Amino acid sequence: MRPLLVSILAMTLGGCPLSVYQVNRLPASQPLPEPVLFNRPGPLRHEPSGFEFPEAYGSFQRVTAYRYDTAGLDVGIGYNRAEPNCLIVATFYVYPTPRMSFIGASPAAVSSVERGWLEHEYPRAQAEIEQYHPRMQSRVDGVATTPGHGSLLQGRSMVFKEDGTVSELRLFVYDHKWFLKYRLTYPQTCESEARKSIEEIASRLPWTAV
Repeated sequence: MRPLLVSILAMTLGGCPLSVYQVNRLPASQPLPEPVLFNRPGPLRHEPSGFEFPEAYGSFQRVTAYRYDTAGLDVGIGYNRAEPNCLIVATFYVYPTPRMSFIGASPAAVSSVERGWLEHEYPRAQAEIEQYHPRMQSRVDGVATTPGHGSLLQGRSMVFKEDGTVSELRLFVYDHKWFLKYRLTYPQTCESEARKSIEEIASRLPWTAV
């Protein structure tokens, strides 16, 4: 299970102005010993962020919804597209970044801090995947983009193959407050079709319209 990032992150803000500093505006919360299922009929709302996840995005049907901490800050919402010969499993995770104040900070300083968060979190997310996929092959690390409130969010990605399937990790920071992590799996035989469907659902996720 993923540890909840609500405490101070060990990092250096070299070169950033004094107007960038750590704050804690999150409710007290602790990781759960086991994930708790909270899927139910109708839209699911992640109250801390305001994100709302519908039962379906076109042919993608919501199948799981788990929270990983006592306050419900850290959640994973899973959708399947169960088309014949091209099952796509897509899970979207939302969990907090360190809470920082950026009052008076330059855009460059803000970007620098957020890049630091990604550089810290991305290896941890990779290690979590590697633990459960020891036979991964053809791993490629790169960059990723996703729609986010009228712009494109820039993030990190990892793609690998295993036993005839393609799996993807995509990681982003949204609104200085949330990590968005995508986990995507689909058959290698329908990679082109799957990628097209994934980009369609990505354009409709809740953070594209908030």
